[in-house]
Amino acid sequence: MKDYRILVLKELSAQKLTSFLILIAVILSTMMTAAVGQSAGVLAAMRQQQAIAIGGDRHATFVQLTSEKVRALENDTRLSYTGRYIALGEQKLNDQLSLGLAEYQDGSIAARPAYSRIAAGRLPEAPMELALPEDALQFLGFTGKVGDKLSLSLSKALRHGIIVDAYDYTAEFTLTGIMESNYMGYTGGNILGLVGQGTAERILPPDYLYINVDLKVANRGEFQEVIDDLCARLEIHELDTLYNIPLLHALGIHYDSEAADSELAVDDTGFSWLLFVGVLVAALILLAAGLVIYNILKIAVSRRVRQYGTLRAIGAGKGQLYGVVATEILLLSAIGIPVGLLFGCLAAKGLLSAALNQLSPEMFLAKDTEQLLGLIAANSTGKWGYLLISAAITLLFAFLAAAPAAGYAASVSPVTAMSGAGIKIRRRKRKVKKIRNFERYYAKLNLSRSKGRTAVTILSLVMSITVFITLQSFLSLLGVSGSLSEHLGDYSIVNQYMGISPEELQILEEDESVDGVAAQQFFLYELDARNKPVGIETDITLGVGETFQIFGFNDPWMEDVFASRLSKEQLEMLKEGKGCVVRNPIAIEVEGVSIGTTYVEEGSTITVAGRELPVLLSITGYDAYFSVGNSGFLNGVQVLVSDRVYPKLTGTDTYAELRPILQRDADRRAFDETLEALCQRIPGTTVVSYEQTDRQFAESEAQIRLLAWGLILFIGLIGILNIINTVYTNIHTRITEIGVQRAIGMSKESLFKVFLWEGVYYGGIAAVIGGIAGYICTVFVEAAVNDELRLAAVPGVSIVLAAACSIGACILATCIPLRRMSRVSIVESIETVE
Repeated sequence: MKDYRILVLKELSAQKLTSFLILIAVILSTMMTAAVGQSAGVLAAMRQQQAIAIGGDRHATFVQLTSEKVRALENDTRLSYTGRYIALGEQKLNDQLSLGLAEYQDGSIAARPAYSRIAAGRLPEAPMELALPEDALQFLGFTGKVGDKLSLSLSKALRHGIIVDAYDYTAEFTLTGIMESNYMGYTGGNILGLVGQGTAERILPPDYLYINVDLKVANRGEFQEVIDDLCARLEIHELDTLYNIPLLHALGIHYDSEAADSELAVDDTGFSWLLFVGVLVAALILLAAGLVIYNILKIAVSRRVRQYGTLRAIGAGKGQLYGVVATEILLLSAIGIPVGLLFGCLAAKGLLSAALNQLSPEMFLAKDTEQLLGLIAANSTGKWGYLLISAAITLLFAFLAAAPAAGYAASVSPVTAMSGAGIKIRRRKRKVKKIRNFERYYAKLNLSRSKGRTAVTILSLVMSITVFITLQSFLSLLGVSGSLSEHLGDYSIVNQYMGISPEELQILEEDESVDGVAAQQFFLYELDARNKPVGIETDITLGVGETFQIFGFNDPWMEDVFASRLSKEQLEMLKEGKGCVVRNPIAIEVEGVSIGTTYVEEGSTITVAGRELPVLLSITGYDAYFSVGNSGFLNGVQVLVSDRVYPKLTGTDTYAELRPILQRDADRRAFDETLEALCQRIPGTTVVSYEQTDRQFAESEAQIRLLAWGLILFIGLIGILNIINTVYTNIHTRITEIGVQRAIGMSKESLFKVFLWEGVYYGGIAAVIGGIAGYICTVFVEAAVNDELRLAAVPGVSIVLAAACSIGACILATCIPLRRMSRVSIVESIETVE
């Protein structure tokens, strides 16, 4: 038997329009998957750049190491990068912010590029040279210039995060550079200054000359294993291990969240759901692309069942019939896939480049737009994995689409296939009703006549709508600053000396610009020789070197901190002053002396100032720290109560810190004047605004989102083209039917209305189902954000927009071919081969 595959070329040339529609479907599907793959790679690179801007190009940092331990790290082949620096200590700028100096050695400052951008002068190189950010100089009241001398009073503690012992000194430096302000450290209360190499050795005693090491693990999959092994082998304390969590999140590196400490305020929310949501979005995009091919090919191949029956009748076997279909798909794919890959790559590159021309290059650590575009090019090339996957997906769905129809033609008898017997429709429970709108009624009959085709067409539209809605929700996961915990309030107002009276708090709460004010009270009790707190009675037995602290929180502060930790009943008890939360000290050992050994159990009852308080929650380890402003955690027992009971325990009702939460439309300039007046009324009050910090994070997030929006709109455009292609194919395969309808008297106007109603039904049904499916996917995306599966707000705007676009695309796809077909004579329509 001869090779029937030679019939493929004749079949393609004889059915040009059908072949063209299939080719367009292949090209669009490949464009979508290729563009998504290329853009996803670039967005991932941008996300990593954002993470580096926040926390540096490092996986983790070990602090307070000896020279021997540093050399062991530098010689460890499991580490791809090590960079050493020495912390020289801190100077308090106010109750909120501290200036920390560091000596980065052998160019290791390159790992933290966002903290070393020079506005004037140069970075320090020689001993006793200094470079400070512009905002630090303003806080210091320095009005000089580069080259002037600057004296700083610094204090260096021996332990990261825990005040145990400190070395206080004053040193004079030469200012060689002024760096750009970086507000990202404000939430942690830190501003970084740089000194020249050799400075630490000159001014620090040997006992305080410890080295910190930034590092990157070569094999990311073994990150936690390597860190744990290094800590055990080199005896590095947990408190001296800092994780760069934003970059770990961006790189998808698994780490032990319970053991992780960080220089940044970190929120680990969303990590457990993130991978699931990423796979979900990818699957939706691939299904949306593949279903278009499936629908069009299924329609086209099903129409050729009679031809396949003829081939069977003249001796073609089942395998030969499959070979004909496979060869046709391969020929069309051989043309469409390369074209789709090319257009997809060009579209992704052009889209991202156009978007980046409107962005700030500095936010991605690039000096100018040209360098940023170079970064895009570097991350756009060599993504062969994405392109191969795109081609494979297109081929897979093409064969899956053709196989069912070809299998049916190969299995059915030649007589049945050649007879082209139509589908028998059995109408049950037939009722006599008046047809009020014939065109609409006939459109419904057309949809029910071929339920399989209708279902596949609607499903392909549903997938496009679902992808559009889900991708908009997925924007919340693209940035990495979401891995940083949000600060409470828009300002931090601190006065630890005189305190802020309840009357001043009430004035702020009544301000029209303020939505609410979170407030906390604080009292620190030192211990006497018997380890008893001086000035208050308690039955808690305290250990050596500990302190006793009482915090009083008002309702907004308690809800922010404890709403997710306590039940509703427990939270109400805490608010009413009928219970407390205890933060236990951290157990450490210094020169053989154990510190922080006190432990108060949850569920027990403690007595403070003669008042019994049930312990509703006991916090241990590194779970949470409480302090005023950014003054740092004082190791000891912290008793956290409501501000309703705090005055009865301490004898004072003043507040140490206020956190105003402004209205969205608040006039910040006017409110700043209100705070200035408050500072004048209460001496010693300091105010830190998080406006610049929020703006810096928001700009970074907005730029990532703008890039992603470009990708979403591009996918949406391809989705609309796919809808048009699908509906157009549906109409094109019914040319003969249209000719018959016109021959028996149906007017052009009535014919238009029938198909327009079909378009409305297609779009409307798909919009409803797609909206529901999109909302379900949105719930999973919100679970990734909140680390909790719960109902989310309905994305009404996204659903309405997607529905309007789908219905409009269906109507447009109906009008274009019908207008052309209406000009063809009835005889030509009936005689049309395709």
